[in-house]
Amino acid sequence: MKHRNNQILFDYWNGLRAGRPAPRRAEIEPGDIRRVLPYVFILERKDRDTWRFRLAGTGLCSTYGMEFRGHNLLSMWSGECAENLKAALDDVTVNATISVVEYTAATNDGREATFEMILLPLAHEDGSMSRVLGAAVPIDRFPWIGDRMFARQWIDRLRRLDPERMRSPQKDAETVARRILAEKPPVAVASLASHASRSRAPLRSERSYLRLVKAPVQGKEELG
Repeated sequence: MKHRNNQILFDYWNGLRAGRPAPRRAEIEPGDIRRVLPYVFILERKDRDTWRFRLAGTGLCSTYGMEFRGHNLLSMWSGECAENLKAALDDVTVNATISVVEYTAATNDGREATFEMILLPLAHEDGSMSRVLGAAVPIDRFPWIGDRMFARQWIDRLRRLDPERMRSPQKDAETVARRILAEKPPVAVASLASHASRSRAPLRSERSYLRLVKAPVQGKEELG
């Protein structure tokens, strides 16, 4: 994922599911993802052609200048893009895969912005996977975003990914750190300090370079 917010949401979802195909809707705690919450949404499947927004964050609504709740996600796309997104949503809920969609949105006056959207399976209370947890974040941070309505959008790249094969940068860093510690135990800083404090003759370079010399010149003292 290109955007940090989508990586955070994936890591949260992945940790919450704990090896299951998907976590349940009731397990999502908004406070746990407050950093990315403005761009998070939840979709509900009505039928194959209708994926309605159950909720959408204020940041997403402000970016598009509209209220998403109750709106059909697929109606925002046309032609082949709508069909590809429909197939991706089917795969997310049927096979518990995830999808990452890179797309471009354009205004009527020709301005364009790139976005990244992530789609994650979410189980309903009865166990059926008829919900999707997602986020859509603008990669371009143009100052006009939010002031102008987007009139159309199209998919640039769509990836379907197996969450079991995905690796988190944070988890990778933790794994590397554990391996380093296992291979070479850390040196106790206290023992080094104790060793350094033992009495020893000073090194030549550590000896004072100032000495007092009495010279007979006018009875004054000079620093040599």
